[in-house]
Amino acid sequence: MTGTPHAFHGGASFEAIGTDFADLARRTEVIDADVLDAWYPPAPEVVAEIHVHLEWLMKTSPPTHGDGLRAAIAAMPGLTPAHILLGSGTSSLMYHALPQLVQHGQRVCLLDPMYGEYDHLCGQVIGAEIVRAELSEADDFAPDPDQIAKAAQGCRLLIMVNPNSPTGRTMSSEGLQRLLSQLPQDITVWIDETYIDFAPGVPSAEPLVATDPRLIVCKSMSKFFGLSGLRVGYLAADPARIAPWEAYSPPWSVGLLAQVAAVRALQHYDYYAKRAEETHALRNTLAHELSQIPGLEPLPSDTNFLLIRTQRPAAELVAQLRERNLFWRDCDSLSPRFQGRYVRTAVKDAATNERMVQIVGDVMRG
Repeated sequence: MTGTPHAFHGGASFEAIGTDFADLARRTEVIDADVLDAWYPPAPEVVAEIHVHLEWLMKTSPPTHGDGLRAAIAAMPGLTPAHILLGSGTSSLMYHALPQLVQHGQRVCLLDPMYGEYDHLCGQVIGAEIVRAELSEADDFAPDPDQIAKAAQGCRLLIMVNPNSPTGRTMSSEGLQRLLSQLPQDITVWIDETYIDFAPGVPSAEPLVATDPRLIVCKSMSKFFGLSGLRVGYLAADPARIAPWEAYSPPWSVGLLAQVAAVRALQHYDYYAKRAEETHALRNTLAHELSQIPGLEPLPSDTNFLLIRTQRPAAELVAQLRERNLFWRDCDSLSPRFQGRYVRTAVKDAATNERMVQIVGDVMRG
């Protein structure tokens, strides 16, 4: 391994809250918009189920391999539980599976910009050669299937996040099919769909794994389902890929409370779909209000966050906001091309968004 031992992430608000958790009430004093957790609570039925059975859920060992949760996830057409590998969040699955897909010196194509853990894991931990499919800044980083396919030629692995983070831009189903049609049969295509349920009219690529063995779809139940604290994720892929990974996966990889919450969340999808619609309205209002502040330019987004061009150096702006207990993300670690010109914020509830706009406006005009 070369370079730093960990990728940089958000979550700086815990510096104010305290990682010793001595006073959790401090969380009400900060706006933690540097991480992309849901602004809304889990479905009421999920919370009620956990509340009633909390003591039992905390002290009881879970089903060894999460068979009930795997069956619930595999309800999509063409999928079976054999297509599904569970993990304690998608990060654990990345570190479990990606070292089996690519080795030191082999070529991996990553979108640029994109979620930084992939660059860290493939480039610094595994030692793969990173090829960057540079998304056009002039087009607000919209994913171009033809350009990505061209960059991925000769690579063993293509990794993309769709919708992309930190840009919030989505490749359509038609665009994905166009991309796949141009890729060779010996490449593996890893699609991280952490934010896909926020993207209007864009279905998951999960059903495609039943007919295209090149595909691996990585899904998190953290953001859309409001379960970030429980760490539930899964991979959907051809059973021939899943089986050896399953053999090397530890038992009880997902806790009982997390398994129950995830199953109940899937059963109440309509609740979350309505929250996604509300998120779009909140995001559009937030983007408009931020665009009225001189020096800020929010980019188009399909998700629960905004990438923002800033005329003030990103590190300086983020530091000034942090002094006021507002935590935004300096995006420099997510692309070598950003060079202090981009920040990212999560979308929050209406009242919190108004507080953010007031704080940011005061800082930018100060």
